[in-house]
Amino acid sequence: MRWLLIDKILECEPGKTAHGVKTFPRSDLVFMDHFPGHPIVPGVLQIEMIAQLGGKCASLAKADILPVLGSVKQAKFYRQIKPGDLCHVFVQIEKISSTYIIASGHIEVEGRKACSASILYGTILRNKLESESFDSVTKEWLEKNKAREADL
Repeated sequence: MRWLLIDKILECEPGKTAHGVKTFPRSDLVFMDHFPGHPIVPGVLQIEMIAQLGGKCASLAKADILPVLGSVKQAKFYRQIKPGDLCHVFVQIEKISSTYIIASGHIEVEGRKACSASILYGTILRNKLESESFDSVTKEWLEKNKAREADL
């Protein structure tokens, strides 16, 4: 199964910060079992949202690397995320090297913090894994910002 946990990148300073969004529709299969009668977004998916956006932000700065989750240094959960909630995901890249990346981030729902995490990524050279340089969410952000730069 493939989890695409960022719907759109709203803002990004490649290699530094990013702001993305994700909405979990009520029909999402994850809510069938987590938990029946009281559906909430699992904590592991909340961490993955932060990790995916951080990886996209780092990849935009260094297109030749693919960040892979190495470890979660810390994670805290402040409130539940429920079906239909619009999640605003914010990340800051703290360090990018040729072999690892460190990022931290948090998720807000209705202006209130729901989760925070610090992530350590390993890196893999992208040309060893795939022919496509970026996923569709990252490509959309790049195209939008290229058009914006052309207008200036």
